[in-house]
Amino acid sequence: MNSLTIAVHGATGSQGSAVVRDLLAAGHEVRAVARKPADVPGAEAAAADLADIDALVTAYTGVDAVVLQLPLVFDETALTQADAVLSALGRQPVPRVVFNRSATVPDEPIGVPYVDAKVLLSKELPNLVETVALVGPAMTYAENLAAPWSTPLVAAGELRYPLPAELAVPWVTAGDVAAVIRDLLTAPTPPRVQAVAGPQDLTGDQTAAALGPSVRWRTVTPAEYEALLLPYLGSEVAAAIAGSYEHPAPLPDPAIVRRGTTTLSQWAAAQDWR
Repeated sequence: MNSLTIAVHGATGSQGSAVVRDLLAAGHEVRAVARKPADVPGAEAAAADLADIDALVTAYTGVDAVVLQLPLVFDETALTQADAVLSALGRQPVPRVVFNRSATVPDEPIGVPYVDAKVLLSKELPNLVETVALVGPAMTYAENLAAPWSTPLVAAGELRYPLPAELAVPWVTAGDVAAVIRDLLTAPTPPRVQAVAGPQDLTGDQTAAALGPSVRWRTVTPAEYEALLLPYLGSEVAAAIAGSYEHPAPLPDPAIVRRGTTTLSQWAAAQDWR
C-alpha cells in the first residue's frame, strides 16, 4: 500500500484524534488540521479555522485526501464553515474527501444550521471532488457514555441516557469508525455512503451491564439530559444536543451498514470511570 498524505480536520477532538492515530499506525502522512492544533506526535500541524478559506487552501495544498468533520456549532457559523470548505476545495482541489457526518443526515435541509451544513456538504462535495465518501455512526458513539457529565454517575452505579431502555443500540467506538475511514481513503471505489455500527445491538440494561456489573440503566428525558450537559457545554450546545433526542433518526438501511469489531465491554474496560 502506498503512503498517502491526508489532511484530518478536528485532529485534536475525540473523533479526529482516533482517525489520526489510525492513519499514522497504517503508515500514512497526516496533516493535523485544527483551529489551535496541539502537538500531535508524528503529524504535521496545520492551523486553520474552518471559516478561513485561505487557511483551508493552505491546509489542502499537496494532500491526497481530506477527512472532514464539523465541530459542534449550532448557529449560522456552521453554514459559513461549510461554504468555506467548499470554496477552499474549489480553489485547491483534492482527489478524495471522506466526510464523517457524525450522525444520520437527512436528504434535505430542516432549518437547523448544524444539520443543514452537513446536507449542503453532502450535496456539493461530489461537484468539486472526484471521489467522495460519506460516513458516520449508524446511531451513536460509545464515547458519549464516557463524557464528563456521565463518568461520575457511572462510577456511582447509574447510566443516564435519553433513549428507551428497550431500544437496541449499536454503540460504535470512534476507533472502529476511524478504521472504516481509513479503508474509505484507500479503496479504489469506496461506497458513496457508509454507516458504521458496533458488533452488538444492546438494550439499556445490556449497555449498563457492559460498563460494569453494578451499573444500572436509567432512561431520562431530553430535558433532564440537557441539565446534565449544561455545566459542561453551555446552554446553546446542551439544548441542541438534547433536542436531537426528541426525534432520533431511524437506523440507516442495513445495506450500507458495516459492523465494527470492538464490543462495548472491551471499550469500557479501557476507560477510566473515576
